[in-house]
Amino acid sequence: MTRVSVWAYPWDLHDIGLDTALDRIAQAGGNCVSVATSYHAGRFLQPGNPRRKVYFPQDGTVYYRLDPARWLGQTIRALQADVVAAEGDYLAALIDRRDRGGPQVSCWTVCLHNTRLGMAHPDHVMRTAHGDPHFYALCPSSPAARDYVATLVREVADAYAPDRIELETPEFMGFSHGFHHEKDGLGVTPEEDFLLGLCFCAHCRQAAMAAGVPFDEARARVVSLLDAAFARPLPQRSFPDFPARGFAAFDGEPALAAFLRWRPQAVTDLVAQVAAGVPKATELAVIDYDGSWTGGLDIAALAPHLGGVLYCAYFAPPERVGALLAPVKAALGPGKRLTAGFQLFHPNLADAADLAARVAAARVHADGLNFYNLGLVPPTRLAWMHNALHPA
Repeated sequence: MTRVSVWAYPWDLHDIGLDTALDRIAQAGGNCVSVATSYHAGRFLQPGNPRRKVYFPQDGTVYYRLDPARWLGQTIRALQADVVAAEGDYLAALIDRRDRGGPQVSCWTVCLHNTRLGMAHPDHVMRTAHGDPHFYALCPSSPAARDYVATLVREVADAYAPDRIELETPEFMGFSHGFHHEKDGLGVTPEEDFLLGLCFCAHCRQAAMAAGVPFDEARARVVSLLDAAFARPLPQRSFPDFPARGFAAFDGEPALAAFLRWRPQAVTDLVAQVAAGVPKATELAVIDYDGSWTGGLDIAALAPHLGGVLYCAYFAPPERVGALLAPVKAALGPGKRLTAGFQLFHPNLADAADLAARVAAARVHADGLNFYNLGLVPPTRLAWMHNALHPA
């Protein structure tokens, strides 16, 4: 069976009504619900929600019933969202429907992007070369952050036995778009944005130096590069072939290049720890995207620990979809599921024909499809999904 899923928030399932929401998804061609299991803060315009048209989710919480006993002794602990007690455990409700013949269930799980936890645990967040904290991003090198993610995923797997668990942000988060009301009067170049998103926290230092990486030298060089950028009256490219050449753009900087080659190992180690607690009956998938290598996602290295990859081709026109998916499929290897994710947002997506063309291009490579998002788009736009899945 080809899995076709729709991402959904628990509060939308509540406000739309579970029966109506599942009917809406089924009529669009979906046979799975990717429900938010842990999530971050935001401000959401929700034309698909009949009650809450603008909504601010509780920051950094989980949307299922926590077992406090699982979290005893943990430095970083999950917090159950208030809406679970007030409005119900919709993950449990979906699992019950599945077991009675309803759609499959996928747990959309945000891992390290968590400002609430970052503020509470500043010793476990990413830090710039200058030592400034990125409060919105726990660091994948932190043992406590890894234990948090592994416990979260294992609890979901054990208590609910979903068909799939989707890991979002198990990687190092970048500098841009991690927080709200971000301000940049400098006009950072692509390489400066990247350098500002590198983590030089104590946990990274310990792990990198144990691997023989010249951490302190790399950090000092990044400080020098950024200080030079901060002193210029106008932006100036220092590495003009970044990001086109990837990490190779920094090969002229030996210490930094060594640090960048080590960096994906931290992400792979985190995912390996998570995977050890997930039974084979549940597919473990990483959410991937164009440019994910900048955060340390190495699909070939991750593949032994995964059942699949969910690749979000949100911004790719039809002619680029295949070029993005093909190398991921190759890196993932045989016996693993590649799912293509599409956003239903306008104007990024022009119309129904645009979506149909993207889906057609994806089906050459992908084993499944995901569509974003039930409550964030008008209900009528789900018809675009139906038409794309059932072309005339």
